[in-house]
Parts: sequence; C-alpha cells; structure tokens
Amino acid sequence: MAGQSDQPPRRRGRAPTSPQKRRARAERILNAAVKLIERWGYDKTTIDDIAHEAGVAKGTIYLHWKTREDLFMSVIMREALAVIESLQQYIVENADSFAFHTLFPYAFLRYQERPLVKALLTNDVSLLGSMAQHDYLQGNSIARRKVLFAHAILAQMQEEGLLRSDLSLKRLEYMLTALFMGYMTLDPLWPEEERLPLEQQAQDLGEAIRRALENQQLPPPEKRRRLAYTVNEHIESFVIAIRAYLSQYMEGETYHDGTDSSQRPDEVLRSQPRHS
Repeated sequence: MAGQSDQPPRRRGRAPTSPQKRRARAERILNAAVKLIERWGYDKTTIDDIAHEAGVAKGTIYLHWKTREDLFMSVIMREALAVIESLQQYIVENADSFAFHTLFPYAFLRYQERPLVKALLTNDVSLLGSMAQHDYLQGNSIARRKVLFAHAILAQMQEEGLLRSDLSLKRLEYMLTALFMGYMTLDPLWPEEERLPLEQQAQDLGEAIRRALENQQLPPPEKRRRLAYTVNEHIESFVIAIRAYLSQYMEGETYHDGTDSSQRPDEVLRSQPRHS
C-alpha cells in the first residue's frame, strides 16, 4: 500500500531469461497491476503490492519498467489495445453494414468491460489519481492524437455520405462526443434503481446517433465496406504504435546494462506515419 518506496533497487548482473519467459512474466505483472489498480486506484497501488500479487520479487518488475509511471502506462496501453483490437474485428465482421450507430454502441459496451480504459476516457481521478494529470495524457500526446484521429475519420465519413452534410464538422464532433460521453458518464449521477441495463443504454445510444448524425439514406453495402476498411486503416496506426510502445518493456532485462531505449507513448505515436 501507499507509503512504501517505489524506487528501483540496484541491479546486479545475471544471465537473462528467454524472451518468451520474460514476456510471460511481464503479462503476469500487468495482470496483477490491473487487478490492484481497479481495486484501490493508482495512487494507492505500490510496486510492492503488484510484486506480491504477481508472485515476483520487487526488483524483477524493475527489469521491465524503470518507474511506477512507466508500468502504469503499459497497463492502460495494453487495456486500450484490447478494446481497439476488438473494434477492428467488429468492423471487419460487419463491414457491409458499417455505420456509426452500430459501431459506437459496440465500443460503449467494450469500454464498460475495461474500467481503466473507461477511466482514461472519462478522466476518472478515483482510479487514475495523479496520473490523470500526467503529461503523457496532455498536450500533443495520445489524447491530442486521438482528437486528430477522430477529426480525420469524421471528415472522411461525412464526405463519403455516411454522416449528415448539413452540419459543420465541428458540430458533428461535438454532438457525437456529447452523446457518447453522456452515456459513458451518466450512471453515477443517476439514481441506481432508475438506471437502464447496459445493453439498453447501448441500443439507445445507437438510435440517438442514427437519428441525430447519420444520413437517412446510408451508402450501399459495397461503399460501406470500403469505408469500414478505411476506418480500420486509421485504427491500425494506433495499434502499431501501442504494440511498439509495449514491446520495449515486455521482454525486459534489455536495460541491465543501464541503456535506456524506451520511448514515451506520445513519442511512439508521433513516430508512426499519419493517414491523410
């Protein structure tokens, strides 16, 4: 718990384990971190707690991550990756009927399954704690890239006839964000006995998006299929960036010589090619 030192111990040289074992060990550590942070929040979760939960020595964690902040960023990056990859699969499987009024309800339900990703989206300080103000999440970093990413997709979807053309792009973005974030954040403000089941909320969110933002006559299946794969190409740039960010930590022990080859997540994202 809080109050114990999270500074890395001094390391001694030793023979490295295999990459497969290091990755399995890192996954175990991340799983433990997810469990504890969801239970106690970031500020109350220490490296000692995570090491105990994962069944590893505290120093072993520092073979992968130099700081608690690095570990936590890997936690939320991996959680986010799971949601994004699920969205990619959904888009491929439903390409002929691709539409925002089906995609966003699906995303809504996947966010509910990953509390840390939901907390990142809603800036929930009860889970994120001091990390809610971390510079990784501010300025020209992941949060900003997400805005630019959404702007590019919405502009293309409007141009291709999926979204209403009588609304400015800025209004489309505000309205879509307001609808999605409204459903994401309303429950804690609503009497518990009056809350709708999540599946019903997702269905109603889709209907609100369909009525407010989409063209009444959506493009034909062949065009929607092409738009679906276009969206997935945009998403893939994030997947590549997140995988690159995680891979520098997962095999660990590459830093035993004192070399720091790690990149911040915003730096990894900026290194990826942008789609026009």
